[in-house]
Amino acid sequence: MTKVNIPEQFSTIDQVVAKVKASENVSYRQALVQTLSTLQEKQLTKKDKEVLSADSQLALKELFSLDFASYSFQDKRHILQLLILKADRENKVPANDQLTPDGIGYLLGDLVAKTANLKKEDGQVATVLDLAVGSANLLWTVQEVVQAKQEAIKTAGIDLSENQLALASVSADLLADNQADFFLGDVIGLPDDELLPADVVIGDLPIGYYSNEAPKEMVTAFSEGQSYAHFLMIEKAVDLLKADGWAYLVVPADILSGKHHESVLKLFAQKAQLKAFLTLPEAFFQQKNQQKALLVLRKNGAQPKTEVMLGQYPSVKDSQALEEFLQDLGDWGKLNKEKSAD
Repeated sequence: MTKVNIPEQFSTIDQVVAKVKASENVSYRQALVQTLSTLQEKQLTKKDKEVLSADSQLALKELFSLDFASYSFQDKRHILQLLILKADRENKVPANDQLTPDGIGYLLGDLVAKTANLKKEDGQVATVLDLAVGSANLLWTVQEVVQAKQEAIKTAGIDLSENQLALASVSADLLADNQADFFLGDVIGLPDDELLPADVVIGDLPIGYYSNEAPKEMVTAFSEGQSYAHFLMIEKAVDLLKADGWAYLVVPADILSGKHHESVLKLFAQKAQLKAFLTLPEAFFQQKNQQKALLVLRKNGAQPKTEVMLGQYPSVKDSQALEEFLQDLGDWGKLNKEKSAD
């Protein structure tokens, strides 16, 4: 595996993006998609030669000296993450569309690895679906964690934004052996048979009101006025699970006690099991009211019905406390897996 200087590689690609952005008079994000596509193709396509300026073509040729395919999955993901972070800053992307930070992604990925049943006895590969995939950083982070534990998964994602999916798709192409399926659409209004059920559903849920009328059959839909999109997506996550699947969602820390929390509690009573609610470290968030938690759910009939894990992740600066907490999570996850195997 090639030893990679991540800041240096980021800088090389970033400079090409800047040149394409200036030459084509497009946004950084648009220039990034073009640059990453060329990095993957390792050549200028016929269309590129027809529509791109001579300056852009010259800049893109600078990529051909990079042996990106030889980099590790982790190194490639980190380089792509830095580029997407810059795109988010340059284009002033709304908070709901910004990528999920690694600190959250690694904790969620660790939880997936500790609790979900990813090994299939029939030779099949477990599927992980991100129902708010965006530019896919959370999905790739979870894949990185799971792969480190020698588990193979298939990945998929759905999102409303073509711009977000364009970045997700080109980054998937650059992450070798990554056969991700992406779907453009509104996951809340998605017909039940549109997507195959997944073993694991993840998501860093966008917070706010749902712009359309909520499907009347949804438990979390409000009886009057606009419903919360993140409540509806929690319910949709459960709907998209296989009978023995697990959902891991990044949600507001006050979701079980804040405004309209009764809708979520009604979901637990009627169609979902609450398996864990783990508040993320305060240091991950600039303000207290921005704090989030990891919500873990299963379908109502999924077995085993073990105790609910409630807790607060210690500060990442307190390494001993964090290690002990992760050990407790591991013991709890192992108990779930052992009972599932019985």
